[in-house]
Amino acid sequence: MPAVKVTAQPLTDYSVSDAPGTVLSYFGYSFEVPWKASFKTRESQRGSGGLVQLKFDSGQSLLLLAPTNQNGVLSEFVEDQSSHMENLRLVFGNLLNRSPYDQYSALLNTSPSTIRAFGPRPDAVRGITLLTMKAIALPASLQTGAFSFQLSDKRGFQIGDPRKSKNIDLEVFEVNGHYLEIFCGTTREGIGFTQPELNRILKTLQTVSSDSSAAQTLSTKAVRN
Repeated sequence: MPAVKVTAQPLTDYSVSDAPGTVLSYFGYSFEVPWKASFKTRESQRGSGGLVQLKFDSGQSLLLLAPTNQNGVLSEFVEDQSSHMENLRLVFGNLLNRSPYDQYSALLNTSPSTIRAFGPRPDAVRGITLLTMKAIALPASLQTGAFSFQLSDKRGFQIGDPRKSKNIDLEVFEVNGHYLEIFCGTTREGIGFTQPELNRILKTLQTVSSDSSAAQTLSTKAVRN
């Protein structure tokens, strides 16, 4: 699986689309998409988080996931009783005490070249476990590239190069202390994303108060109707 060799490279294009857009708000977060079109939604509330899928008539599709477990991807994995992976606490060790950003970075940036066959055995076992998880869990768009981004109020990773893939995964951390995912895809041939469009979503993403969130959700429902 050649994709497991891919590690995050710094994002170099931070330009932002200034096209007319639409403000969206769900689960206490708001962001802008740089297009105006009617859309349909499927929404599921999960405790303090939730999942919403938006399909725009113009061909774009977004899925916003606000995880209920905000402890990090590795912590979530070992804490999920249905996975029966509690024994991996010993394998991951102090990684579970790191921030959600650091946990995802460790997963994404593990590659065959970072595993030393003749180094400390615990490090090798951890590396092989992370590499296996990377092969299984990360999206197919990883093979087109992965990028780390750093903004004034958030940071994270972009899985997929929009010049090569129609599907992009945005892993966004430290949005006022929170972590969430935005999966960007298409439902129509010939429709894709540009980096400035993705940057518009990232730069406008923020937390909002419950009152303003409710008001904005009503506004977005009015748009799609």
